[in-house]
This record gives sequence, structure tokens and C-alpha cells, in this order.
Amino acid sequence: MQQQLSPRPHLMEALDEVKRSNQCNMFNRACVILAMHNLGYIEEADWLAANIDSYLDILIMEYQQWMHDNEPESLAQQLARETGLKVIVD
Repeated sequence: MQQQLSPRPHLMEALDEVKRSNQCNMFNRACVILAMHNLGYIEEADWLAANIDSYLDILIMEYQQWMHDNEPESLAQQLARETGLKVIVD
């Protein structure tokens, strides 16, 4: 398993919330930090501001892996699972 760069347990959720809000380009660190504050992720925003040099590594490696690991199940996959049919790979 890949070592997590950030010790903040809700940092990935905060990044995802910022991304889904469409408030910022995710490569605009200052905007992401401000959006986190506005969305109530104060500790995560403060930690990110203090560790800004790690942001691109966190965004590119850790967040991308988190998104892959937390990808929602498609409707077809959910129906197949619930009905006992073979799960369809999208």
C-alpha cells in the first residue's frame, strides 16, 4: 500500500468537496485552501497552507488514488450485485 503523504484524516474528503463545488482549478493552491475554509474544512486548509510544498504530490498521487478507491458503483453494477447477476465491468 502506498504511504499517505498527509496526516489529516479528512484531507481527501476536503479536496473532493472543493473539486465537486467547481469553485477552483485544483492546481490553484490558494483558491483550494480558501474554498476549504469556506466549506468548513478549517484544520485541513490550515494544514495544507502549512505544507503547501507537498500539495502537488498530494493532489497528483494521493488524491488520484483516493478517487480511484472511492469511485462510486455504477447503476448497472449495483443492480447486478443486488440481483445476484454477474457484475458488469464498465
